[in-house]
Amino acid sequence: MTPREQFLCALAGEMPDRLSVTIWNNKLLGGAFDQQLLDLGVCIINKSSVYRRSLPGIKTEIRDRTAADGHTIRETTFRTPDGNLTTVEHILPHTVWIEKYLFSDSRDYAALAALIAARTYEHDLKKFIDDDTMYGGHSIARPTVIHSPMHDLMYEFMGIENFSIEWAENRHLVLHLCEVLTGDWRRRVQLTASSPARYATIDGNTEFTIVGEERFLKYYFPCIEEACEIMHAAGKFAGAHLDGHNRRIAPLIAKTSLDYIESFTPPPDCDLSVAEAREIWKDKSLLVHFPSSLHLYDTATMRDHVEEILKQAAPGDRFSIGTSEDVPNRGVTTLLPLYRILNDLSKLPLSKVTQKCEITKGDITI
Repeated sequence: MTPREQFLCALAGEMPDRLSVTIWNNKLLGGAFDQQLLDLGVCIINKSSVYRRSLPGIKTEIRDRTAADGHTIRETTFRTPDGNLTTVEHILPHTVWIEKYLFSDSRDYAALAALIAARTYEHDLKKFIDDDTMYGGHSIARPTVIHSPMHDLMYEFMGIENFSIEWAENRHLVLHLCEVLTGDWRRRVQLTASSPARYATIDGNTEFTIVGEERFLKYYFPCIEEACEIMHAAGKFAGAHLDGHNRRIAPLIAKTSLDYIESFTPPPDCDLSVAEAREIWKDKSLLVHFPSSLHLYDTATMRDHVEEILKQAAPGDRFSIGTSEDVPNRGVTTLLPLYRILNDLSKLPLSKVTQKCEITKGDITI
């Protein structure tokens, strides 16, 4: 199998001929490093998109200035028929921090609804196909994540503080915005389902301490199930990006029709082990991010942790491992040793757990 085929085999819940090992393209270091990973049989996951968005009838103004740290502060204003909205972003290497959200207070509901309603989409497949085939059998393209409407309200438009205040004081207006955004969300899901993409992440980054069980079941779960139904009807895998603490939300995720959990991060960084996740999510594939904090240790320690993770993943079906989150110093001195370790241990089937887990956090035991 090619690395791409191994990854798709893991997504399908099957056992590839060799451990599926991946890295996201935005974690690559360039030059000889990239070629060395290709030589080690790593599948490069290219973050891409299957559609482009436009805002007919909305005037957009962008103003850039230089921050004290030398990076760019970008102020974007959208002029809608119902008022103006402005967001401020701090643009850093490999990430963007939102310093001001579009929604400021209750006077912005009409303008925000108009902005969302104005968004139109159309397929943009050439770039996606180019990304999908960039490294031949060593790559696959990943479409833009599509979050549930309520998640987008919290993290894209309002921010947690504003959302919490409005949820308490103007819940009916928040829910109206959710309805407007649901139509926008459904168009993106359908465009992704009708694209050449083989899989799509249709939710994620869900912080249970903020969302809670009641709100998850009422507002997230139906969207996840609808998106899964649409993706499955189109022959695609559907998953969620859950890179944080998953212990409390795991039983709820188990009830969904999701095929895979992406960027799952085990201890010592997060609170659910690979063995526990595979037990709770018996019908879901686990795409593991090797914990970032372990890049602060020596190669021997990293190898010990890799071996333990792989023991918990035995026999190796519905499983992939790699790098999909930021790591210290971009992994300049640690990524290549990690991938050499994974290459050394890539033979399947993996041997089963034979001892208590050495990677623990809180009350986790295997």
